[in-house]
Amino acid sequence: MTISPSTPNEADDRAAGRSVILHRLVDESRRVLVALLQGPFLDGRKDAVRYSQLLRDRAAIEARLADLFLELVVDDDAQVAFVRQSEEDADAPKLLRRLTGLNRLDSVLLLVLRQMLLTQSSRGQRAVVSEAEIQQALAAYRRSTSTDEAGFAKDVRASIAKVQRAGLLDEQGDSYEVSPVLRLMIGPDTAREFIGLYRLAGADTLEDPADAEDVEDGDAGDGSPQPAEEAHV
Repeated sequence: MTISPSTPNEADDRAAGRSVILHRLVDESRRVLVALLQGPFLDGRKDAVRYSQLLRDRAAIEARLADLFLELVVDDDAQVAFVRQSEEDADAPKLLRRLTGLNRLDSVLLLVLRQMLLTQSSRGQRAVVSEAEIQQALAAYRRSTSTDEAGFAKDVRASIAKVQRAGLLDEQGDSYEVSPVLRLMIGPDTAREFIGLYRLAGADTLEDPADAEDVEDGDAGDGSPQPAEEAHV
């Protein structure tokens, strides 16, 4: 088998950190691809090198993801990126299975955190919340579903731990920072489903996404966690 030498343009692309799409990805981009597939997302604030490489070689990385029926979602303002299942082919095999075993409380917690994120982002602030603030935000849901205050608080802590393991909460001392990727992973349509669960339980303190300061610009769609016993991203 004869391997054709790289053309001058191909050599220039590789030197600039860009992959030649018909050939293999440059090493740096292969590492970015693996990081995206491992999930749950790539945070440019914490991994500036890989995020910069993603932007530099985005076309080639997107092409490789498309081969796997996946698509890339990037929020340039928040500097976050993640991979979701492509919605173009409903019969395509599903590769991603990230957030599993979500119960109803987990789903409500994600919605509450998303609303906190949107509120703080609209003020130009990071969404940093304490466990006490989360417990207070879920108080209406507790009153409609449980009379065991101590038991409910324990369940909330378990849900916080689950969301933290998924990379959507970053522990900072006694508080947590909500990842900006949550706005992308839970689009308005999925948020409405979550709100439906919340209101079904008799709690009615959350805003409809259409009423919130929630400009999605079409980026997120809904390849996101489902508010059911098992969520597939």
